[in-house]
Amino acid sequence: MVKEGGVGEYINKNGLAVGSSSRELFEEVMRGTGFVMGPNSSLYIENAGLHDKFIVVSRGADSNRLLETEKFPANQFQKAVDLFTGWSDKD
Repeated sequence: MVKEGGVGEYINKNGLAVGSSSRELFEEVMRGTGFVMGPNSSLYIENAGLHDKFIVVSRGADSNRLLETEKFPANQFQKAVDLFTGWSDKD
């Protein structure tokens, strides 16, 4: 999805557009920069040890809510993506 001005809905930590499909998000988080930002939310990988990795989803604070962060084991990537896209869609 592309918004006005040519900036993609999701970007990586280098500011480059990232696709919105689960596959594209997986590739960016697991094999790319490890970080994706969307409207009011972010998705990134956290190394918790030698073998443990978590997918972290964060939503920014506003006047109605506090900052929210959820962690998922790497094997639950789809659950993390579903939450990330849900939070991004709500703005």
